Amino acid sequence: MHLRHNRFMKTTFFLVIAVFTIAACSGRLFTFKGEKVTQKNLMFLLQDGNQQGVWKTNELAIKYQYQLTSETLKIAGTTELLGGFATGFSWIKHFAVYLLFLDGQGIVVENILIYSAGSYRSIDTIPMEFEKTIPVPEGTRTISFAYDGELTEAGADDHSSYSIWFSPSRQ
Repeated sequence: MHLRHNRFMKTTFFLVIAVFTIAACSGRLFTFKGEKVTQKNLMFLLQDGNQQGVWKTNELAIKYQYQLTSETLKIAGTTELLGGFATGFSWIKHFAVYLLFLDGQGIVVENILIYSAGSYRSIDTIPMEFEKTIPVPEGTRTISFAYDGELTEAGADDHSSYSIWFSPSRQ
């Protein structure tokens, strides 16, 4: 009986680890749902047809163009580090950009991972391109973006790093 219980515990442990690993890799672990965007200058009204724009903070610029149909949003663009962030670091340890779908009051209805980089990607690969076709959640009126990442210097284990992140609802 003891051996069977031990096998059950090991199997359960590995299943839990597998579920958390899959959830973390899916880009859906980090959510902004229900948060209210407070920076109106970083919200853009969704309009039919072909549109383009620039979303910009002190650290990052996202140049995007999209085509909105009745049910989907086809969005493409580039993300580019700005100023000293582009010149002061050599590597991106990890980086994620999220598209936020907002309702008429600026509440996040859904967020979608549109760009992800990791494993010490060279900053020389900037600008970083993305392209996605996404179903538009019901009630969406505007969009915005959020990001999270860590920049680092090349070299020894004791290299310096800098975390960058932004959510228009958390500023």
